[in-house]
Amino acid sequence: MVDALRLARERIGLPIVVPAIVSWALLFGYQWAFYLTYHGSEPTVFSYASGIVGDGLLIPAVNLGAYIVLRQLFGNVSWQRVPLYIALALATTFAAFLAQAGLGVINWSMPTPYHWSPVGEFHFIVMWAEISYLYVAMAVAINNWGLLRSDALAWRSFWAGWLALGLFAGSLVADVIRFSV
Repeated sequence: MVDALRLARERIGLPIVVPAIVSWALLFGYQWAFYLTYHGSEPTVFSYASGIVGDGLLIPAVNLGAYIVLRQLFGNVSWQRVPLYIALALATTFAAFLAQAGLGVINWSMPTPYHWSPVGEFHFIVMWAEISYLYVAMAVAINNWGLLRSDALAWRSFWAGWLALGLFAGSLVADVIRFSV
C-alpha cells in the first residue's frame, strides 16, 4: 500500500490525500457535526466498529483505490452507462436501509424500523453517492480488465480497495451481530 501511495503521488500530480480527505469528510466528518448536537439515547456512529474504523479509515481507503483506478483508466469510462450505475446504487442503498430495518438494527440514524432521522436521511444520500462512485470504478475496472492488469498502480490500487472493502464488510457484519443479539 505504501508503494501504491508513493507511485500515485508521483504519477497523478494531485495530492493523493485529497480524495481520502473528501471521502472522510463526507462519510465520517459529517457524523461528528450531527454528534455534537445529538441528545438522544440510541447508539451513534461511535458505538460501531464499522462506523469508526469503517467510515473513518476503510471506506476512504476504498475510495482512494477507486480514485486511482479511475484516474489511470479515465479515458475508458463509458459515460453513457453512468446513469445505470447510479440507478443500481439507489436500489442497493435502499435495500441496505430496508435490511437494517428488517434486522431491527436501531441507532441514531434509524431510531425505529423504517424511520430515518436527519442523520439517517443524510447518510442515505451519502451512501447512494458512495455506491454510485464505486459501481463506476468497478465497471471501468471490469470492462478494461486487460488494461487494468497492465497498469501496476491501478492493479494494486484495485486490490487494495477490495481488501479495505472486505474488512469494512467484516466490521459491519460483526456490528450487526453484536447489536442484534
